[in-house]
Amino acid sequence: MLPIQIFSKSTHKPLITNARYYTTTASSSTAASNNRNRPKLSFQQFVQRGKVLEAYRKYMRLTKRITDKPSRKEMRAWIRVDFDRYKDQTDPQRIDVLLAQATRQYKEMESGMFSMI
Repeated sequence: MLPIQIFSKSTHKPLITNARYYTTTASSSTAASNNRNRPKLSFQQFVQRGKVLEAYRKYMRLTKRITDKPSRKEMRAWIRVDFDRYKDQTDPQRIDVLLAQATRQYKEMESGMFSMI
């Protein structure tokens, strides 16, 4: 990394040395400390986590089709609560079952929403 220096106009002495270095290390050290507290994920857990996040995002995108704002807000709250209810699940087989249920419910919601529009 190249040193970055900011000089004073009157004294021509450096005011800040390596400003970029300080800003990047401050922000990255916080992120690194957050990652240290998390347990390491196995490959299967990593893949399942991605599938769960994908399902959550699909549900949230589906709510954009609801034109009534209070109903949309209520549906999003229901989705959040439902996903939060199972966030501490660690059994891979149980997670697969929950993902299958989520997929089935998503298809039902999607077909129901098209009939409402």
